[in-house]
Amino acid sequence: MTSTEVKNFRVDFQNAVTELQKKYGVNISTGAIRYSDSELRFKVTARKGKIVEKLDKSAFNVGEKVTINHKSCKGKIYEIVKVMAKNIKVQEIGSFGLVTVSPGLLQKA
Repeated sequence: MTSTEVKNFRVDFQNAVTELQKKYGVNISTGAIRYSDSELRFKVTARKGKIVEKLDKSAFNVGEKVTINHKSCKGKIYEIVKVMAKNIKVQEIGSFGLVTVSPGLLQKA
């Protein structure tokens, strides 16, 4: 398989999974795809809860309050410090540490 085929497969798979998300009320996400000439492999995770829309970096502005959709960041609120080319730099409110996050993991608070 080529990298173009893998990218197209991911898009098609995500579109096919949308119906399952609605039917069962889960968020279905895929991990990194590993592939060779003859096969591809990836992890699929379905989590109960509201369906989360993945946003791109253009949906965020400096100063906005966001949360990170990850099990280690439950209940924490962050402020956007910088929007970079691929990622977004955020700072936990009331803390000093900065975290660089993929926009797909961010949700508006």
